[in-house]
Amino acid sequence: MDYNMTIVRPAYFVISGFSGIPHVNYYYLFLLVLYIMSVVENSVVMALICFDQSLKTPKYIAVFNLAFVDVVGSSALVPKVIDTFWFDHKYITYSNCLTYEFFNYMTLTMQSLNLVVLSFDRLVAITFPLRYQIITQEIKLSLKKVFKRMKQSKIAVK
Repeated sequence: MDYNMTIVRPAYFVISGFSGIPHVNYYYLFLLVLYIMSVVENSVVMALICFDQSLKTPKYIAVFNLAFVDVVGSSALVPKVIDTFWFDHKYITYSNCLTYEFFNYMTLTMQSLNLVVLSFDRLVAITFPLRYQIITQEIKLSLKKVFKRMKQSKIAVK
């Protein structure tokens, strides 16, 4: 049974959101200021965690990952929104739209996973306060073993 299937991919999409709002340029300026503040503040958090040896615990590593994903996510979203609406670039190609959506969904998923890790860390710290260090060390060692085996299997495949 043969089907004649045609997949239609449009050349571009027309983005028409936020039209008719008075003084909309002030909103975009505010969005730009928030973006710059977000990147600077998350970079400071990441730098503090990198340079301070006492912050090399699993909780702070998860906070570093959350700050990194926030920088990547806001860098994937905000510049394109400002470019689209502030400079009246109302058209986006199909491939650019898919790439844009991929990065948005990827960073949202990564943020969710980071929050799960942080909540698990707090659950262990509250439930087993005296064994917290031992449990986190065991988890860290098991993850190292898993990554080491993955690396060895990758080398063995080549």
